[in-house]
Amino acid sequence: MIQTAEGALNETHSILQRVRELADQSANGTNTADDRKAIQDEVTQLKEEIDRIGNTTEFNTQKLLNGNLKSAGGASVGQNTTTGAAISKLSEGSISGALANAAADNSDFVKETINVDGTDIDVNWQDLSSSEKAVLKNADTDADSKKAAAELIQNKINEAIDASGKNVEHVKAYVDASDNLVVESGSKGTKSIVEAGSAGVLTAMTGGATGAAGESNYNGTALAGTETADLYVNGTLMEVTLPAADPATPTTMDDLADDLAAAINASIAAYNGTTGKADGDEGWIKDVTVKATDDGRLLINSESGPVELKDRAGQTAVADLGLTQAQTDASGNGGMTFQIGANKGQTITFGVNDMRSAALGISGVDVSTQAGASNALETLDKAIKNVSSERGKLGAVQNRLEHTINNLNTSSENLTAAESRIRDVDYALAA
Repeated sequence: MIQTAEGALNETHSILQRVRELADQSANGTNTADDRKAIQDEVTQLKEEIDRIGNTTEFNTQKLLNGNLKSAGGASVGQNTTTGAAISKLSEGSISGALANAAADNSDFVKETINVDGTDIDVNWQDLSSSEKAVLKNADTDADSKKAAAELIQNKINEAIDASGKNVEHVKAYVDASDNLVVESGSKGTKSIVEAGSAGVLTAMTGGATGAAGESNYNGTALAGTETADLYVNGTLMEVTLPAADPATPTTMDDLADDLAAAINASIAAYNGTTGKADGDEGWIKDVTVKATDDGRLLINSESGPVELKDRAGQTAVADLGLTQAQTDASGNGGMTFQIGANKGQTITFGVNDMRSAALGISGVDVSTQAGASNALETLDKAIKNVSSERGKLGAVQNRLEHTINNLNTSSENLTAAESRIRDVDYALAA
């Protein structure tokens, strides 16, 4: 599979080299308009071939180069997506219910599956001692009994988390001012939630309440909504007025993402209106999408090429929004996982980025003018660098797998030899 992907990328790399040669040729002042039109016709065909390779390269019916195998575990270089630093404050997910009228009874001491931040944790309340069960049965007696019940529930859930071996933060349980038993996730850096099972102590003592996800709010410097910044989409410069946001008056990250998208797209619409072009024409800039990621960042995506925001002199709104970092793309379905051993967890996971023209940032390359051809050179250099990087990553994974195979062969050979010696000893004893 890796060889299939790498072979296809070899062709993509060769095509990009050819497109760069054509751009360099078109940038030469000796060409006429007709010459550049002919060059652009070849460039258009080559871009379409890059997309065909990206859309059709597959192994066992699985597409390899269309972005389906992006790794979700970490950000990977991409040309049409901008994301930056975390700028949010995320509250813990929690579940709560009135403790004043809720206490456990014998029917609640069963195995209960609790969801903590998307991971199922089994808590077996049957294992409680008689004295521990008594604490939960008398939880609605007075303030001290409520506190003791909350501490017991917290400890038992955290013991179950530890026993599971799963990477889940410990929960916190307490009784709030409204006499509610509250169980909170320990995760603040990502969206979090705690949900009870269909039956059990937690379900009974929260009255079957539904878990609430932690809310993500903007936590950066207050923005007045009057600062302007330079917006670049595929190298085209525009002006954008950035939205207002104030941590003192909580603004959710989702709302901020919507406001930023509206501001950017208003600038794009104004620019498109000056070009005399229509949607689908070369040079038309499509609207961007902006979303808030689970780890508190803003992610901007454009089908028209690289997106970049830059602060103007004396202004800091772009930096305050965390959008000054290099372009990255953290989307994907988790990549491809290879099982390399006989046991759970013995795996290798890797991802392959989207290698089509839009993802590489060359969909808008136009060499029909001398200026366009000159501007395209830098864009093509970046695309070639990205393809080279992807090929290097695939080569590294292939080398790792070859070493893994050699190691497994050695282990298998030694295990077979040991088993043979044991069998010989058994035969000798039987004789």
